[in-house]
Amino acid sequence: MRGGSRTRAISFLSLSLVILLSIIVEAAQDEAYGVVTNVVDGDTFDVTIEKADSRISSAVERVRLADVNSPELSTPDGPPAMDFTFAVLMNKRVYLDIDDLSGSGRDSYGRLIAVVYLAGLYGQPLASPNFNRMLVDSGHAVLENFTNNEFEPADWWSEQRSGDKSTPLESILQNLLRQLLQSAGSEFDKVANYLWEQLKARLYATTTHLY
Repeated sequence: MRGGSRTRAISFLSLSLVILLSIIVEAAQDEAYGVVTNVVDGDTFDVTIEKADSRISSAVERVRLADVNSPELSTPDGPPAMDFTFAVLMNKRVYLDIDDLSGSGRDSYGRLIAVVYLAGLYGQPLASPNFNRMLVDSGHAVLENFTNNEFEPADWWSEQRSGDKSTPLESILQNLLRQLLQSAGSEFDKVANYLWEQLKARLYATTTHLY
């Protein structure tokens, strides 16, 4: 490949990566994540923060799941609910969608109110089901749609899209990636192909949780 073609190929891939990731970062600007290091009960646990936003002030934050309520530990159903949360979340990375309606994203006890997402094989947040929904589906919590936060729990059961549907942003991404792949197969050298693989991996790890 000639030097000019190589430079144009690399520049094109790099620019595409910057544009796509800027869209993704803007859409996920309020997210934080960390590792669960303590489980208080079924709907409350502590997270050692790895990535924070402006509302997080401590290295370890207590998180209260939004719009769900687990039995108290003093009741017969309380310990099983706690055990379920421990089994699923303990020492695992979780992603936090923190309530935006309140300035601090916290309740009167100072806990972060959040919808919690599990991490996938490559560390990416899994869009569905979120853990709030999982806790309800497992029978270890009841749904309580509090109106003082941003969340709409009914959406948790409708966010799993069928395989033949895609959002406008996903369609744009798919078309662009298809064009890049065709170019990578016909023109790019090893350097450009390496950048292409990096782009695919980064997009896979960051677009899953947008919808």
